[in-house]
Amino acid sequence: MQSKIGECYEGVISGVTSWGIYVELPNTIEGMIRLADLTDDVYEYDAANYRVVGTYSAKEYRLGQKMRVQVVRADKNLRTIDFLPENMEMREEDE
Repeated sequence: MQSKIGECYEGVISGVTSWGIYVELPNTIEGMIRLADLTDDVYEYDAANYRVVGTYSAKEYRLGQKMRVQVVRADKNLRTIDFLPENMEMREEDE
């Protein structure tokens, strides 16, 4: 996936945790959106409802929700892929 950095895909939220949102692509590749990387709000984990909710906007990401994501990092050695929601800018310290 290193060659796919910057590309966008349709995916489905396959997991929600206190540290991130897991998104599965149709080809069964799964990556994560770290809550710390989301720049549009501060998100809180709601374990009882399998979702994270924006503190100020009330925007939510929930299990089973479809969303478009952009590949922002891929590490072949660690076998990890990081996504961001499409059209969201990365935090400057992460670039």
